[in-house]
Amino acid sequence: MGGLCGHVRARGLGADAAARLEGVLAGIAHRGPNALGRWACEHLALGHARLCVLDLDQRAGQPMHDPRTGNVIVFDGEIYNFRALRAGLEARGERFRTAGDTEVLLALYRVHGQDCLQHLRGMFAFALWDAARQELFLARDPLGKKPLVYFESARGLVFASEIRALRAHPDCPTLDSAGLDPEALDLYLSLGYVPAPKTILPGLRKLPPGCCATYSCRAAAPSLLVRRYWEMDFRTKRNISEAEALDLAWAELRESVRLRLESDVPLGLLLSGGVDSSLVAAVLAELRPGKVQAFCLGFGEKKFDELPYAQAVARHLGIPLHHEIMPPASLSMLPEVVERYGEPYADDSALPALALARMARGHITVALGGDGGDELCCGYPTYRHARTASALGALFTPPLPGDETLRGLAASQDSLVRALRETAAGSLWPEAKPLLRKEARLLPLKQRLYTQSAARAVARAHADWFLPWLHRSYLRAGNPVERMLYINNSTGLPDNLLVKLDMASMAHALEVRSPLLDQKLVELFASFPVSLKVRGRETKYLLKRMAETRVPPEALSRRKRGFDLPLREWMAGPMRGFVREALSQAAPALKEHLRLDAALALAEEHAHGKNHKNMLWRLVVLALWSRAK
Repeated sequence: MGGLCGHVRARGLGADAAARLEGVLAGIAHRGPNALGRWACEHLALGHARLCVLDLDQRAGQPMHDPRTGNVIVFDGEIYNFRALRAGLEARGERFRTAGDTEVLLALYRVHGQDCLQHLRGMFAFALWDAARQELFLARDPLGKKPLVYFESARGLVFASEIRALRAHPDCPTLDSAGLDPEALDLYLSLGYVPAPKTILPGLRKLPPGCCATYSCRAAAPSLLVRRYWEMDFRTKRNISEAEALDLAWAELRESVRLRLESDVPLGLLLSGGVDSSLVAAVLAELRPGKVQAFCLGFGEKKFDELPYAQAVARHLGIPLHHEIMPPASLSMLPEVVERYGEPYADDSALPALALARMARGHITVALGGDGGDELCCGYPTYRHARTASALGALFTPPLPGDETLRGLAASQDSLVRALRETAAGSLWPEAKPLLRKEARLLPLKQRLYTQSAARAVARAHADWFLPWLHRSYLRAGNPVERMLYINNSTGLPDNLLVKLDMASMAHALEVRSPLLDQKLVELFASFPVSLKVRGRETKYLLKRMAETRVPPEALSRRKRGFDLPLREWMAGPMRGFVREALSQAAPALKEHLRLDAALALAEEHAHGKNHKNMLWRLVVLALWSRAK
């Protein structure tokens, strides 16, 4: 566990390669404070920052070398089924020097090659040098829990766990030298984050979840070849009763939690008091009675405070609960958050997530969390509306996902077309809602903000990003609910929620494991009929049925809340001056694309009662990021 980095070049790196990687290694040191490791050969330099979780012996450090093949690996994450894999390898005659999962992964590659990915159950990003083939193999886990970013140029391939660290390499572009990617900027203003494979800087890329890549130093024209090895699929359904589904789901969740208890350091639970984390708490209380401690963050503003629910669950299960109240002064953390992410990231819950990780790390090194329940079992209100729309939408043939009809509907400002668009997004094709409703509503704001040249450059950016995902959703799911689930699990989950989880936790060297995002559990729920996920107006139906006999009623009946801050009120009141100052001090590179006077006008409108919270917060974070070093 920890952070990784490296530089590979077919023509050889040169004598200064290791020194050129030192800045990148320093940039990931917070992810692994226990040890820094380095390894280099003619074509490759690798670095690793280790967070000791399994096998604390220094022999388990990285980069790890396979003496039989000469292969070398740097690895971030955990392979939860490594004991079963190790037993299978030992039955084939393999022998091991260490007690952790890294050496198992090396041996698994030696036996199965790149097909080793089909055997892994875990969260991971790794880079493995195949000495015989003279090629680098990169891989990221199916759901995207662990990050991997890279930059490819004539000087080879440079990669790391974090964008901020990668930007420290002298080969990589900076905002001052390369400006920003205008299409990535447009997607950020629409989504609040930059989706893979893009980053905000031209040429810097994210390896998408469920993908692996190969860089061969023997190729005539070496380049990174990316392929997908796993993708969500909702087409194959089980003919199953609700009782059978409950038994299967509980058994798989229990096994998922059990596998995540492997740790040689203190382990606990992040508890919000909602259905998801409460379910994980119930399994933990069963598997480790009297040995679990939980952590929660409270807020002074009552409507944002989840602490009372977490306390009720902890009392019910007999789990000690540590908590802190997050003060309004927490905004002082904002510059740190902006700097850590390496590119603009506007989910305001990043601040409390960072505070919670900091608090928990004072007691534990590994935490289990309830992340992913909404994505597993249709937890957002929009799925309720999609379920209602499914029957009506079946009577109409929707436009093909690549059809210009959808682009035209989204872009038109005609009042009649707007009405048609709202009806289509709400009642006919809810899977197209991100384009037909969300993007269409944001478009007038973005047009106010863009310079003329920027507006031309990004005119098709959002549709060009979204329509391929919509098309793939039709290939992988047979109804609007699960097409929406496919799109959300392929985009918002890895590029937003899991980015926040990884960055907040690893900022304090806290490893967070997510049992509800176990690949086997995700595949099981994908095979269940929609009626077990959304029942009438009730979302997350099966998870609530699993929880109803195990957690207190208030955890089930509570209104859904996000881990959010009262930004709308703050930016109209006590933050008003801060907002104007941040926007006024934006770097010159932003002014090539955005009109500062329009941004300040939005701030004034917001202060006088017109709600621009989402766009204004995105602009503030973008401006702060542009000034960060």
